[in-house]
Amino acid sequence: MKISLDKLIRRETDKIDLNFCQKVDTINYCDTSYELASPISIDGKISTTKSGFYLDADVEFTVLDNCSRCLEEVEVPIEYSIQGFLVKEDFDEDSFEDDDAFIYDGQDIDLIQIIEQTLDFKLPARVLCDEDCKGLCPGCGANLNKEACSCNEIANDEEIIDPRFAKLKDIFKND
Repeated sequence: MKISLDKLIRRETDKIDLNFCQKVDTINYCDTSYELASPISIDGKISTTKSGFYLDADVEFTVLDNCSRCLEEVEVPIEYSIQGFLVKEDFDEDSFEDDDAFIYDGQDIDLIQIIEQTLDFKLPARVLCDEDCKGLCPGCGANLNKEACSCNEIANDEEIIDPRFAKLKDIFKND
């Protein structure tokens, strides 16, 4: 998803409008590749300011991830804004300490790279298919949302207590 900054650099215009959707298969973040279930939608602009080029855009897409409890595939909608200056590699960091700065080379910027850089707090820490997800059985691995577990049908609570903690059960006995 490369955008040419040629018209801004040659001062033919003072802004480039960004309003498009593009199908992208995967997006990478922290050494993990996420499959996308929807196209990436971008709405915003790149404008010329006295400090340089400024990117202000809203991003929207859906990634596929696994539920933290049952491991079923879940669609996770992501929506956020990207705001920051587009700078060359040799920029003065003190000039942009209060703003985000995205490095670009030559005449183009790659919006996919910028999206990958800005996913920090946008992806949820824990994905759930449902708040009431029952997860997987620790004994047999059955998905408790879809089927009943059969590995402990004959066992009761006292039979499955870890022997190292067996004495602790005496504390809770009713006399």
